[in-house]
Amino acid sequence: MSFFTPIELEDYVKSHLEVNPQVDANDLRRRLNRAMTAFRSGLKCKCGQPIWVIGSAEVGYGCFTCITGETYSSGDYELEEACNVAGKAAPKGRVRRHRRSR
Repeated sequence: MSFFTPIELEDYVKSHLEVNPQVDANDLRRRLNRAMTAFRSGLKCKCGQPIWVIGSAEVGYGCFTCITGETYSSGDYELEEACNVAGKAAPKGRVRRHRRSR
């Protein structure tokens, strides 16, 4: 089964900037907010799955599998709001810390 690790937007921005200091924080927030708005409006990936907000902010709208080529998202981050809406969060006890960005 696939689950994302939920993360607040500002926590993700901070973590992302730690490993990608050249990224403009305001631009990253804008892209994440734009992807979250698309997610809230029901935008789907071309395959019909819900978009992965964090990945979509980086490479364009798509689901985890279409963006990464991986089947399982266990432990990868997704904005907490998107996890709450779609039930994509990992069950309690399966949350992992943020690792370097892709």
